Amino acid sequence: MTEDTPCTRRPHFQLLSLAPILLILVSQSWAQRPPTPPINLNYLRVDFIQPGARPAALGGAFIGAAQDETAAPVNPAGLVFLKSAGASLHQRHARSDFDEPSGSFEDPDARANFQTINFNQTMAGIFVPLKRVTFAAFRNVAFDSRFNFETGQFLTIPQPLTNRQVLAGSGNFPGKSVDLDLEMVNDGVAAAVKLNRRLSIGATAKISVMNFSLNERTFLDPAVAHAGRLPQGNTAETTYSITTIEERNVQPSFSFGFNSALIVDKLFLGGVLNLNPTFKLTTNTFLPQFQFETGEVLPKESPPNRSFRMGIPDTYGLGLYYLVHNRLRFTFDLVQIEYTDLLTGNDLNLTADDELSPTGEFSDPDDMPDLTIDNALEVRFGMEYLLKVPELGLIPLRFGIHTVPGHRIYSANDDPDLQRLFPRQRDRTQYTFGLGIVFSSYLKFDGSADVSEYGLEFFGSTLVTIPF
Repeated sequence: MTEDTPCTRRPHFQLLSLAPILLILVSQSWAQRPPTPPINLNYLRVDFIQPGARPAALGGAFIGAAQDETAAPVNPAGLVFLKSAGASLHQRHARSDFDEPSGSFEDPDARANFQTINFNQTMAGIFVPLKRVTFAAFRNVAFDSRFNFETGQFLTIPQPLTNRQVLAGSGNFPGKSVDLDLEMVNDGVAAAVKLNRRLSIGATAKISVMNFSLNERTFLDPAVAHAGRLPQGNTAETTYSITTIEERNVQPSFSFGFNSALIVDKLFLGGVLNLNPTFKLTTNTFLPQFQFETGEVLPKESPPNRSFRMGIPDTYGLGLYYLVHNRLRFTFDLVQIEYTDLLTGNDLNLTADDELSPTGEFSDPDDMPDLTIDNALEVRFGMEYLLKVPELGLIPLRFGIHTVPGHRIYSANDDPDLQRLFPRQRDRTQYTFGLGIVFSSYLKFDGSADVSEYGLEFFGSTLVTIPF
């Protein structure tokens, strides 16, 4: 598998940059513009993080251990372990900064002046236990990704330089400028029932809101198409296309879970199924008139609006929670993520490997999907130790480790241009740390950090309980 490109070097809880892409095959006559897909599936990625600092510090291994205020969005069956009504607030903050020198593009995905805040995550919730049934309501900002970046044109210039190589092939790529705001908010209600001493079940219903704002401009220096000279930069005069999305989309989603005491008060098995939403979004593309130095002109066009589907992958998993003794606990989860949901319903044919017929029609040579992605199994492990500190009492110390399978959409065939545009991402492992501070029986604070080669993320959680 290939190494990650610079555009992937950012924190993993990231939903993903999304931008249309020009994958172009151009005839020598410039008789027509080649078709372009409505969205750049290369950047369509979703990472899953459990809300709350304690789950994050345990490497996200929390399906069986979700027996606290974070249970509603993680495993609603764990709500039955709450003894008092209360409220909680959780905040996650992650930031990455990359400043690529202008003109330094050793690969086509390198970005200039790239700054992003990835997956800021907030959750506020209330919960009320009533005998054998517990109810909860919450608002969860699942991710809030806002960034802007610019890439210059990247050319590997053979002699002579063909139009196809200038616009899409053999590692040559247009420049572009992208501004993207992407946010998903879940408003949910949950209920859990204790069936007996050993088994509880729960369900969560959510209204998921996707706020999507995109403005992308693609640039091509007209001089390059004729003489093979280096580009002069991204300017208004070289704007080849403008694509925008401004949309708010609402869909329902659901979660179902159970928690079973294999050994009462000692060993717990949890399970959860998350049925996540699919959003249908619309792109607006404008193609201004574009004239090359040779006098050849691509006419001004306003193609019809096109839609794409952004499917948040469904997940399901099992988790163990083992209390070795009063001060030492272990957690372990296996989570299956249906990443193929990201591609369901989308056009998977790209023009980078298409052939142009004498009549000016573009066709795929093998009539097979050009893109693919694999479903993946994530492994998560966590350990919690309650350290006794004089005058402070018990301080929870936490450590976790979890795998992040490569889940970038990648080329499904051996075409070299597609492989450069859609490389396969390698798997990685990340480590987490955290601690908790108990101020009183009614107030506590948890903090954690997630460390990886892509950056550093911080989590903070506050819990207030109200006995009655």
